[in-house]
Amino acid sequence: MTYKKIGPIEVVAGENNSKVPFSTSLLLHGRDGTALFDCGAGNRAYGYIKKQKNLQNIYLTHYHLDHVWGVSHFPNAQIWINPYDKTKLQNTTEILKANGRYAVSGKKGMKQLISDLKNHRSKADEPNWNLTLNREMSIYPYGQPLDIVGEKVIMIHAPGHAEGLALPYFPEHGVLFVVDHDLSSFGPWYNNSDCDIDLLIESALKTLDVDADYFVTSHHKGTVHRKEYEQKLHDFLAIIERREKTIVDAVKRGVSPKDIVYEEVFYFKETHAKNPFSMNSEKLGIAKHLARLSKQNAGWEEYYHDFLNVHGILKEYVHYESKPLPADSHPLLEKKTSHKS
Repeated sequence: MTYKKIGPIEVVAGENNSKVPFSTSLLLHGRDGTALFDCGAGNRAYGYIKKQKNLQNIYLTHYHLDHVWGVSHFPNAQIWINPYDKTKLQNTTEILKANGRYAVSGKKGMKQLISDLKNHRSKADEPNWNLTLNREMSIYPYGQPLDIVGEKVIMIHAPGHAEGLALPYFPEHGVLFVVDHDLSSFGPWYNNSDCDIDLLIESALKTLDVDADYFVTSHHKGTVHRKEYEQKLHDFLAIIERREKTIVDAVKRGVSPKDIVYEEVFYFKETHAKNPFSMNSEKLGIAKHLARLSKQNAGWEEYYHDFLNVHGILKEYVHYESKPLPADSHPLLEKKTSHKS
């Protein structure tokens, strides 16, 4: 486990280089105590975090398991979540709809998934939903100057990777937590039903408009300076178009809707052999691209329709949207300052 400090912000890397199911967390040390941003760094990190002075609040950027599974280690902390994801974290069905399991498993499969989830014997030292679901949570607002332990923090709404994703921005210290815009060689993740490829691209590019010198990712890269971030972000987003080209070229070669899942658009074939669940992600990711291609050119609609049918994917659940809930009362910090002032 490694740490890096930028002013009052402490970057706590997750286990195994913050690879899923682990993720990097931030500790904010202020005059009024300590706050935690995201909670999936792993058990060694949780032990360290518990030693921090007056940790009372945990801010979750979005509902994905690798960012939230550690909250059970902090039973007395107040949990804050974005306006879209409270419903998901308090409703098993909504999680399974949002993460795409409903789309690929269908209503019959969903009943079994919910039953398996409820009957799973949870352990505090492993990532699982049962210790996170139904935790009492408050909702923070987007775009407001929040007073968090005496420091100014703005939660920037960045849909695409997840519909409710928030990026914590610390303007007085020039730090932006870009979360899952992680600059990895795998590329952007949009293989859940609440993901949107074009919104992800838009949100990622908007991070370049933020007045920050340091960009912190949830996985892999960690903390990078602006120049490196700008260069690597464009490479990261270019992977989206490479994936789409792989699909287009495969269809031109005559690859069938049934077999296109073996074209390694997202995962290598050996990954599917080791992890059967990766095939669900492969299917939904390809469905997202085919839907995108269909919007651009109606000639893709037949192939998209055939792909959904042959793989038993429910079209009405490929895309998921929910309504945001109103934010709860949160102290605001009206002082307007900049790290460059």
